[in-house]
Amino acid sequence: MEKEKNLENARKDAFRLLKSRARSEFEISNRLKEKGYDQNIVNDLVSELKRKGFLDDLKFAKLYASDQIEIRFKGPKYVEYELKEFGIEKEIIAKVIDEVLNDIDLKEIFKRFKKAHQKDPEDKLFQKLVNRGFDPYIVKRLLREISKEMEA
Repeated sequence: MEKEKNLENARKDAFRLLKSRARSEFEISNRLKEKGYDQNIVNDLVSELKRKGFLDDLKFAKLYASDQIEIRFKGPKYVEYELKEFGIEKEIIAKVIDEVLNDIDLKEIFKRFKKAHQKDPEDKLFQKLVNRGFDPYIVKRLLREISKEMEA
């Protein structure tokens, strides 16, 4: 009876966490352990949530990477670091970053970034994007293309 009560409380806490945003298995496990739940209960619940589709590291990583790159202007290197912090496996991270970069238009993202930082000179824009985890060669090439398009 006590185990069921704890499992039910853990389930409620997990759903409370999942209600605000998608989370990784690692994140849910850690948060439940921090709340004092037994490791066996946490393992059982994580397995249950995975089985029922509430926890999916691949889906989480894809959504997270896409949002961070497209909306928050974070580069692949930065997103990769963050996903590692969420406990996502390296293979999943590599796959997701490749997929997201193939699905998005970096040039359009850089145009939006440039528009949001209109007052910044080109070299400062370059530095900001590189600091955010974008490849310097890609940044330089795309910023040049954007500038040429704006001059034409």
